Amino acid sequence: MSSTSNQHFLIRNRNMRNELLNQTDKFLLSDYPISEEQKQEMINYRQILREFINLNKSKYLDEGINFIEFPKPPTFFKIDLPKY
Repeated sequence: MSSTSNQHFLIRNRNMRNELLNQTDKFLLSDYPISEEQKQEMINYRQILREFINLNKSKYLDEGINFIEFPKPPTFFKIDLPKY
């Protein structure tokens, strides 16, 4: 498979990543009721999510892997991660 034909894997997973970022936006609001430690955990998690797609880009495009397990969120953030 060519990297062009695998582009949809990258786009789909980038969209899932973006949704996770959207769901975690609220944790960075100054008046959201979490500790400073939890806020820092969320900042770190969001950075990992931002880097995740680029770090795995070649797996999507060159190797044709359609899904890679997303990084686990902080324990206080209850969400089901995307699965295929």
